[in-house]
Amino acid sequence: MTGLQLDGSKIHHHMEALARWKRGEKIYPLLVEVSPTNGCNHACLFCAYDYIHRDNTFLNADRLIEIYAELRALGTKSLFYSGEGEPLLHKRIGDIMKAAAELGFDQALNTNATALKGKLMERILPHMTFVRVSLNGVTAADYGRVHVVPETHFEMVMTNIKAAVELKYQLGLQTTIGVQCVYLNQPIEDLVDQARRVRDLGVDYYSVKQFNPHPENPFALDLPTPPADDFAPVLEVATEDFHVHGRLGLMDPASAKRPYKQCLSLPFFAEIVANGEVYTCGPHLGEKDFCYGNIHDMDFTTLWSDANRDKVEAYIRRIDDLDHVCMPNCRLDGINRALWDLQNPPDHVNFI
Repeated sequence: MTGLQLDGSKIHHHMEALARWKRGEKIYPLLVEVSPTNGCNHACLFCAYDYIHRDNTFLNADRLIEIYAELRALGTKSLFYSGEGEPLLHKRIGDIMKAAAELGFDQALNTNATALKGKLMERILPHMTFVRVSLNGVTAADYGRVHVVPETHFEMVMTNIKAAVELKYQLGLQTTIGVQCVYLNQPIEDLVDQARRVRDLGVDYYSVKQFNPHPENPFALDLPTPPADDFAPVLEVATEDFHVHGRLGLMDPASAKRPYKQCLSLPFFAEIVANGEVYTCGPHLGEKDFCYGNIHDMDFTTLWSDANRDKVEAYIRRIDDLDHVCMPNCRLDGINRALWDLQNPPDHVNFI
């Protein structure tokens, strides 16, 4: 897994889109995140979306597939199923992913993996560039506490992960299967055990991610997160075929502070939520000032028109200090850092 990159941005690999952006031309999203439903069968303590009313809304599959065809023609390259709820609870998620694959999209899934099994798994796994399983407890008891589910879900998820890995190799798929654990002050040695166990299941990577609080969720850790060096035993579980990554960027407040003064990444990304609304990014779901419109009211070209987007971008441009409005190390932070550097080059750039 030498080519795996879990942090930062890959925006510099899209030179044509960057060149258009530099010239001030219209850019359509390269990546669209999709929340097929706001319903979830877990209730994780730290969930960034628990402040949103969960009424088991489901995106209209036929309308979403129409939007996919439009997005593909406009240059969108990838779709990431995540967001408000558990994507696999949508009864037509297989149809949606199959249609997207036929259109040529790269697709990825973030899931708690409770429904990643049987016919559904067999149907969707061949269409996935990667699958990331959220496994935020290191033992059955810890998992039940964090995910707020019966402890039996822990072994069920482990069984589903193993089956997904076996199907991957049976079909000769290139799908990357990874596990991510949000660190909530569990003993480091328990993380080591968890990393070893998922390694032995055959997954491609294990990621331990520092808890990133959402301002609308009151959950907070009782203890500060240990220094990054303390996680070294977890990283040592890695092998030539198994990548272990520490997503610990928030530990250094200086590096978390934004060097950029504006959110420049807006043209490259969008998020479609379960009721059809399209937002700038996940942390501001439900905030109308960050909403472009609804795919049930207009086509995407109209929604992404200058006149329609100006109201959102003008509002965001008026924000004096993004650090007081947006989460640290947000989803678009890496892209913004790269774009800010391009827009504000250092002196003597010809001395490469």
